[in-house]
Amino acid sequence: MIQQMNNEKRLKVFRHAGVSEPSFLGEGAWHEAWKVVKDGCERVLRIPKEVAYGKRVTFDYNALTAEYAATKLYYQSVNQAVPGAAPDFYEFYVSPDFTYTLESFGGDSLSLYTMTIEQAAYIGVQVGEIYRKTDQIEHGVEGLGYLIWREDKKLHGSLSGDLHTFVREESDEQLADYKVLCEAYPEIQDDVVAQMLHAATELRNKQVSVPSLVNQDASPENILLKGNHVCLIDPYPIVYAPRGMAGNFMNLYENYFLALSQTERYRKHQFDTCEEQLKAIATGFLEGYCDGDESIIREVRGEQLLQLLETVYLHHQLLSQEELTREDIIRYGDKQEITTRLFELNDSLKQLARTCLTER
Repeated sequence: MIQQMNNEKRLKVFRHAGVSEPSFLGEGAWHEAWKVVKDGCERVLRIPKEVAYGKRVTFDYNALTAEYAATKLYYQSVNQAVPGAAPDFYEFYVSPDFTYTLESFGGDSLSLYTMTIEQAAYIGVQVGEIYRKTDQIEHGVEGLGYLIWREDKKLHGSLSGDLHTFVREESDEQLADYKVLCEAYPEIQDDVVAQMLHAATELRNKQVSVPSLVNQDASPENILLKGNHVCLIDPYPIVYAPRGMAGNFMNLYENYFLALSQTERYRKHQFDTCEEQLKAIATGFLEGYCDGDESIIREVRGEQLLQLLETVYLHHQLLSQEELTREDIIRYGDKQEITTRLFELNDSLKQLARTCLTER
């Protein structure tokens, strides 16, 4: 019965969007994707899934509108910075009956397992350049943080205030998080890590940057190739300090995806079998983003260290819960797996801190 209802809703979406020749591309955590044709052009149509991470998704007009409007703005910003680096056509429709997005076909998915290290690094360079140039684009969004939607204010940041003040407060929280970790697990305490965390927060606290529209989710499944050129899709845009999201990218590709490769969320990608390619993408990204500027390299590495710290701290928070949700288990595994990973990630934190120390 549920499958029949899904098929009927899907047909309504196809008719409403005015598309033909639907061909199933695949599905992510939140959407299923179809390659379609509209007005003679190849498009990708995405439909929200009714069940995600083991639970039914409740319709929320404002949340969906915020997500899709933010994606449209990010695509526009990227294309202004690097023409063709994001879909140049994007529209969406949100209603209680059915919801969908329709965008340009961006290219082929990455094949991490078959690409050479040189190819992976070149992809990373391109993504780094896209991030760097998009940082400079005026986005016109008020506020900071995750983007939300209200009919009276339209798209805006969920936080108000000054970016510099926000970053200083966030830095204090991150140092406090490390203190909590050391108290909970005394074997985690490490003088070099403590030294480099303080150095990273002092460096970021001195910077007074203009908040940029940045992407928190450039995972391999969201990077497409058209020929040799990168196209970024399905972003998670936020308004934040630009170096922070560069550090987030480095953490994802050098640590996070590998550490969580055996979870239900990431198992199908087999990231553990292509560690060299993931790390080559990170190396290329650092080159493309920093463009040879050693001061920017230090800033990005510092942000990467703080991002990795927060990954470790998140595992501590999960272990502190009385019971894990189904979504937690899909994303992170059971408590034994989370415990093992916490200490593995802490070893990576120590290693990265020493890398930062030698690179200074």
